[in-house]
Amino acid sequence: PAPNRGPPSTLTPTANGGLAPVFKTPNARNKVQLTPGHSPLDWATLQRSGADLSGVSSLQRVTPSMLKFHNGRKGRPAWSSYQGKVYNITPYLPFHPGGEGELRRCAGKDGGKLFMEVHPWVNWENMLGECLVGIMVVE
Repeated sequence: PAPNRGPPSTLTPTANGGLAPVFKTPNARNKVQLTPGHSPLDWATLQRSGADLSGVSSLQRVTPSMLKFHNGRKGRPAWSSYQGKVYNITPYLPFHPGGEGELRRCAGKDGGKLFMEVHPWVNWENMLGECLVGIMVVE
């Protein structure tokens, strides 16, 4: 038998009576189909554009109640904290490879634990540096 060289396939009938292989590729990383203009390269270009991605005029001291308020609902921006730094994740939502819904899970709260569970190799400071809102402080 021939060695396995690719994803498993099955044969399905074609219009002319023949059989055509149908390949099924697994989506182990649960990536979603991004809309055109929302690739990682497009995100990098937007970061370098000088556009205001943080949504604030200067760095802020963010309390837990302020973070909870900025949960991305009712027209509010979505903020999330990672190791004591708060980022406005709203501009990054359409660029997230796992989809907006997955990223919204950490909106309004500390997303560090979830982030490290899903992709600990990614440098969020590099990814979200232009979205920095401020630092976490106590109430």
